[in-house]
Amino acid sequence: MRTVSRWILVSLGWLSAACGGGNDAGTGGGAGSGGGAAQCDAVDGTFTITDETNYSLPSSLSVSMTTLKDATDLSFSWDGVTQDFYGRSVDPESDIDMVLISLWGMTPPILQENLERDDLPLNANKGAITAYPGGAVTSENLLDFNLLGNPIPEEELWAFFDTTDPNFQYPQDSNTFMLMASTGTVVGKGGRMLAFFNLDPNATATELALTNTSATLDYEVDLERARPLRVPAGVPGLTIDWREMTQNALGNEFVGAQITRATVAHFSSMTIPELEARFLELESLADGLWTAEVAAGRSIDLSTLLDRNQAAFPGIDDRGIWFVALFCTANCNNPAPWSITFLTPCD
Repeated sequence: MRTVSRWILVSLGWLSAACGGGNDAGTGGGAGSGGGAAQCDAVDGTFTITDETNYSLPSSLSVSMTTLKDATDLSFSWDGVTQDFYGRSVDPESDIDMVLISLWGMTPPILQENLERDDLPLNANKGAITAYPGGAVTSENLLDFNLLGNPIPEEELWAFFDTTDPNFQYPQDSNTFMLMASTGTVVGKGGRMLAFFNLDPNATATELALTNTSATLDYEVDLERARPLRVPAGVPGLTIDWREMTQNALGNEFVGAQITRATVAHFSSMTIPELEARFLELESLADGLWTAEVAAGRSIDLSTLLDRNQAAFPGIDDRGIWFVALFCTANCNNPAPWSITFLTPCD
């Protein structure tokens, strides 16, 4: 009897990937640089972004692997996590809202490679179970996990965690478990730390403890490579068009229909190196931030973007740095923008 339908089918990912470099096309300087007087890139109020106007985010991910004893009420803990794989501080008691165990039909190296690309195929996901710690709880036993808050019959659980169970169908040389501790309760989102494990009846280990080094992520933000586009100042009714994009900043195919959110950000006094150094804080650092959901299509009128006070985007000026970012939020789990395009005033 197949029990996979009782598990959650999810696709997971986060800030990590690889992307090639690029050169300025000769129409201006680096990001945020006006490069002198020039013809506007906004023809009839529309500017088209391309791969050369985008930033890049080269990175590498390393995830630890543990072998645990099968057919055992395993213990999973995260009290040793005080910093996530982004380098941000974590309070293991108050910041971890959900712990997820997912099973993937791939080896650890292949799973890690797919995580780096934020490209986990849904058909490789065999399911997942959840736990929702509260208060001072920093560990959970396997038999206490649930299905989105609903109890799981023990016999169904053993079909995944007991290699001798007649319903077990996940050879451990080709399947990998992933443990992820998250902030928030949206499955596959808000990951703070993770680790891989598999099962072996001859293993003696019965506990997997997440630490600050269970997964490490090295990344480098390159905003300077993005050739800025010149648009009229003080004109809110500008349309950004991404039909010509072929690759996103994560090194993957740019599927235009997957863009679900557009944001314009303004930084009046920061420099490009400062933005790169504090890339994870850009939203909170911005002096102005206007956002709108992309319902459909491959373009959006920036005049429809609103700030937190519901004020409309006013158009750019010549003070500081302006950029427009595009995000995939519905079917993607990596929080990084797929594109960042700098805007500078034209004559």
